[in-house]
Amino acid sequence: MRTPKVREVREALRSLFSKPYTIGYPFQPSVPPERFRGKPKFNDECIGCGACAQVCPARAIEVVDEVKDGKGTRTVTIHHDHCIFCGQCHRYCTVETGVVLTNDFETGTYDRTTATAVAEKELIICQECGGIVGTVDQVRWVADKLGTKAFGNMGLALMLSEDLGLVSKSTRDASRGLDRGDSVSVLCPKCRREVILYEQWGP
Repeated sequence: MRTPKVREVREALRSLFSKPYTIGYPFQPSVPPERFRGKPKFNDECIGCGACAQVCPARAIEVVDEVKDGKGTRTVTIHHDHCIFCGQCHRYCTVETGVVLTNDFETGTYDRTTATAVAEKELIICQECGGIVGTVDQVRWVADKLGTKAFGNMGLALMLSEDLGLVSKSTRDASRGLDRGDSVSVLCPKCRREVILYEQWGP
């Protein structure tokens, strides 16, 4: 064994009598930097559009739509045990702050079902075919972006009129066929197209 150099001995003695370089975690809290990419979470601004799930490279975000008796709910779930904390969900969020990465880095758990962040949104259902139009928050966000131009779309105009108390909540008898009167109904793009064609060319 080679004899240690004076410099190495000096460094060893300095380390022996000085404070440790490491932090005292977990006995003391560890504060990550401001731009640390920790566990993502949903904010109240989330509109449930599902854009985060489409851009997630790890497929850690799940979107589940449930429709029953003409009412629907969309559940968007982030699975932290699959997340790679890349930040794509935050970067491509439609409203920019619907989902954000927090400074929370502790992901250890004995139950993987608890390693999730969940957002539930009410769905708008087509009054003709029962298809999904989108979430209520998403449609309202679009209407807010359009401003007064939103009244150029009959579906948005109907929703805004309901919010203002100008009309009662619209209902439709699904047993009858589509006609011109359905231009002010809540319809999916497919059924809306059929109404437009009916208006232009007739039955």
